[in-house]
Amino acid sequence: MPAQFKFQAVSDDGATHEGVIVAVSAEHVEEYLSHQNLLPISISEVQDRRPYSLFGLFGGNKYEDLITFTNQLATLYRAGIPLLRALTLIKIGKETGRFNYVIYQLKVGVESGRQLSEIMADYPDLFSRVYIAGVAAGEESGKLDQTLDELAIMLEREMEIARQLKSATRYPMVVVSILVAAAAVMMIYVIPRFIDFYSSFTAQLPLPTRILIGISNFATNYWSLILGLIAAGVFGFRKLVADPQGRRWFDRRLVQLPVFGDLIIKANVARFTLMFRILFRAGLPIIKSIDLLISAIKNTAISAELILLQDLFRKGQDISGSLDKFKYLPEMALQLISIGVESGSLDRTLEEVGNHYSKEVMYRSRQMTSIIEPILTVVLGLFVLVLALAMFLPMWNLIKVFKG
Repeated sequence: MPAQFKFQAVSDDGATHEGVIVAVSAEHVEEYLSHQNLLPISISEVQDRRPYSLFGLFGGNKYEDLITFTNQLATLYRAGIPLLRALTLIKIGKETGRFNYVIYQLKVGVESGRQLSEIMADYPDLFSRVYIAGVAAGEESGKLDQTLDELAIMLEREMEIARQLKSATRYPMVVVSILVAAAAVMMIYVIPRFIDFYSSFTAQLPLPTRILIGISNFATNYWSLILGLIAAGVFGFRKLVADPQGRRWFDRRLVQLPVFGDLIIKANVARFTLMFRILFRAGLPIIKSIDLLISAIKNTAISAELILLQDLFRKGQDISGSLDKFKYLPEMALQLISIGVESGSLDRTLEEVGNHYSKEVMYRSRQMTSIIEPILTVVLGLFVLVLALAMFLPMWNLIKVFKG
């Protein structure tokens, strides 16, 4: 099973090189470094930690590297350059980068007589099952260059969707983080000093100030309990999504959220139809294509409905007559897929559905940002107002005390 290895090496001129690459073993890393005229100093395996993906997109994969590799390979292959020579010419980023190591292993594998798709399967962190299946179908049909072109287009669209979704969620996350940090600083460092100052006077403190002081006392006296609860919450969430039943429960609740759930569904539908089209055009049967896509969609609530869709195709049943069985997949998408199958134009239909929902994701994410921004502005304003009242109202009381 491939793993990540961190290495340090020196070149002939004494320069030090560091990096992380994916390999089957440390011996393979050493062999690759030797091929690059580098002398290994240290090679150690590192833990591959991949975060839970809300939208079911590529997660930690580097879109840019994979798109560049796919485009370069398609261009060279279409120009008539043999696959082995093409893999020798392609370079992605730094010479000692992990992607270049994988390209080197692809070349070694092709030299030994293995299929390109077969070697790619050894590196699932870079090449998804859908990507590998598309390459395998392209090799079998003799249309590898066309398949690679379509895979590159699909990856570019998916990268655009992922960036739009990140952009939509980045602003509220930043604002919430700033609010939490500001509140923590106020409660732990600022408010206790005000308490010491006001405690020397006998004046009655206003209600907002007393509430703030109570929260501050709780935070300073029970900070270990608060940190423990946060750690327990993070640990509980990770255990929840690691358990199949817990993951299904969480994913169902996720897609039922207002606005946000609709965005997740449409992002996954766009991804599904675009990849489905590539596999179908490459010559894979419908049942096999959906089977591969079920594992590619990370949201279990949506993947469960893809299993139902696959079952309908397997039994030869009409999708439009079973729409009531689907809770999350949009009716329009299912209707168009059904029409495409019946009319023999599934290729074109999948492209239209994919393009439509890709645009919907872009529009919805921008709309969500425009809705969230004024709400967060109001919340931030209220937060500042409450703090100002809690800290400055006692000063008016003290003025009255002094006057009295």
